[in-house]
Amino acid sequence: MLRTLLLILKALHLTLHQVTTHIALALTPCLHRLTYRTVRDPKNIVVIGASFAGYHAARVLASTLPTGYRVVVIERNSHFQLTWVLPRFCVVAGHEHKAFIPYRGYLAPVAEGAYTWITGAVGRIVLETGAGEGKVVLEESGEEIAFKYLVVTTGAVAAGLPSRVGGRTKEEGMVMLRGEQERIRTARDVVVLGGGAAGVEMAGDVKERYPEKNVTLVHSRERLLNRGYGEGLSRSALDGLQALGVKVLLGERVVMDDQPERMEEVKLESGQVVKCDCLIKCVGQRPNSGLVAEVSPSSIAESGHIRVRPTLQLVDKACSRIYAAGDVVEVDAVQNARGAFQQAEVVAKNIVRAIKGKTLVEYHPKWWEGATKLTLGLKKSVMYVSDGSAELILSTKGKEELDSARVWKFFGLKPFIDTQEEKST
Repeated sequence: MLRTLLLILKALHLTLHQVTTHIALALTPCLHRLTYRTVRDPKNIVVIGASFAGYHAARVLASTLPTGYRVVVIERNSHFQLTWVLPRFCVVAGHEHKAFIPYRGYLAPVAEGAYTWITGAVGRIVLETGAGEGKVVLEESGEEIAFKYLVVTTGAVAAGLPSRVGGRTKEEGMVMLRGEQERIRTARDVVVLGGGAAGVEMAGDVKERYPEKNVTLVHSRERLLNRGYGEGLSRSALDGLQALGVKVLLGERVVMDDQPERMEEVKLESGQVVKCDCLIKCVGQRPNSGLVAEVSPSSIAESGHIRVRPTLQLVDKACSRIYAAGDVVEVDAVQNARGAFQQAEVVAKNIVRAIKGKTLVEYHPKWWEGATKLTLGLKKSVMYVSDGSAELILSTKGKEELDSARVWKFFGLKPFIDTQEEKST
């Protein structure tokens, strides 16, 4: 009881801290505009990838860099893809557009000339001998962009929905979401593979939206949400799914070999057979670290993640001007938006400190970075936080569109007005 009370007090203190952090985030660009000046031929800080880690790193950098430097953001997608709403929008129609947030709004307050944006993909990184500087080469045009410092925030890739969209444009993504909605709508026996957050949410949403369907969740471990979360959340997830009527099979794996295009069942390694005409894979995400692997193989872990020092520089001393953050890095913590933001701030702070010749700071995961909101069906959610000694789980009601509107507002936009779409018409 005492540990829980202490956790509640820590959570209240955290809320106050976050309020002051948001105020500082809003004020910093205003103060920076008073001193920053646009110059010819500025030195580039290149950021590859603009999801949570990269987008936030770009905002913090563009709000704090000294005159003579600028941020160059290179992002392959037309819109920010809000990945944690994808499981819901694969099931419920009418909200697809809300998962695709126009870029640039978050960078609107920064000083003129502090950043430039390139929509495209990086094909390779080229390092100069000795200095650790280099250039990136764009995939399609072959254009070369020199950098003084490089930030790799390329995230993770997956086979497709519900974990990642797979398409580069909003239009492609909306088509894919609607296709998944139709695939689920016309199915009788749905099998969800993977008992992480996406799998749990997917199974719950499908069963509550279509109670007449048979929904089975297959997970290879002995408890749901086994990576990074406590047993309390695992129990809440299991109880919530079973209350909805989802059949949960733990310690089981689907035999993936020779699955027919039109399946009627799936086989488990135990020999059990489960009826299935719709298999949803919520497993198989892998870090998108190929660019770094080409220039620094020693910086790639066995898992494929980028190995970094506590300063979030690559472990390879020859690559000290390259930083990484977000889902692509190897850290002993739950990978989510909170952690990505904290890592992004450390990266941005360290690059500015390096430019000024100051000692770098270190990233150490905070206890609250693992806090999460998990949906258990369309109407119920649980808020979870743990400091390692106690768990706090609160039941809440949720919106069908989840918290997508809040994220649009955070990025400086009115929900759900797509200004990019308006300009192109």
